[in-house]
Amino acid sequence: MTIRRMKFTALKSVALAGLAALSLTPLATSASAQAWAARHGMTGAQYQAEFNKYTSQGYRLTDVSGYKISGKMFYAAIWSKSGGGAWVARHGMSSGNYQSAFDGYTGKGYAPLLVDADASNFAAIWAKTRGTWVTRHGLSSSGYQAEFDKWVGKGYRLVDVTGYAQGGKARYAAIWKKVGGGAWVARHGMTAAKYQAEFNKWTAQGYKPAHVDGYKVGGTVYYAAIWTKGGGAYVARHGLSGAQYQAEFTKWTGKGYRLHDVSGYDGGGSARYAAIWYK
Repeated sequence: MTIRRMKFTALKSVALAGLAALSLTPLATSASAQAWAARHGMTGAQYQAEFNKYTSQGYRLTDVSGYKISGKMFYAAIWSKSGGGAWVARHGMSSGNYQSAFDGYTGKGYAPLLVDADASNFAAIWAKTRGTWVTRHGLSSSGYQAEFDKWVGKGYRLVDVTGYAQGGKARYAAIWKKVGGGAWVARHGMTAAKYQAEFNKWTAQGYKPAHVDGYKVGGTVYYAAIWTKGGGAYVARHGLSGAQYQAEFTKWTGKGYRLHDVSGYDGGGSARYAAIWYK
């Protein structure tokens, strides 16, 4: 639905800078020979264990998605053995804890890189990097659109967005940064059919999927996504069961693709996944 690119600031604190992940192919290697690992279907304890395992081996958490199935939280995550400055990650945070963590880390010079939410459960990543940014959470669809229009109008670019249900209504959390780059578009509140239509429309115009987030509100699954103008081979899938996701993961990593983005969500009592792979 309407294009967007930003949100107000909000954060949460909680758990250590560790997470866990299970299922999915363990380690993989990209064309640039940088090792990376991905896991899904992890309980909070498994996620923490995997987080501790990979960070102790020099990996950085680059993506995390928390999703609740039948009242229980699960996680999907990606780690990369790449360089960079100091960083921290937290999960299992309430909205209030997220805000506290946000205030604490940004006060120490950390910038938000990612925020993910499912109801009252937030996960986030911060890193010591420079730049101008804005972040918001707890936004209604109209509130999100207003923030999006406001910040995009000031030259900011939407770099991350997550949708979640709260009180039976859709809410959004997002991060905008004042950075350069080519053309881009963003949409939220899309049903599966609408998402497919938007995907077909923008990719036909030379845009590449950069981010996708699935979330369920009132029994219906919706998507929020970002596309950027640019080349390079990619593969994107959504609505996958755990077994289908594993099969796609194995297939594309076997062909030299690297998992770029993954979102886990409730597909109606069972986990579903949306993911993007880049060559």
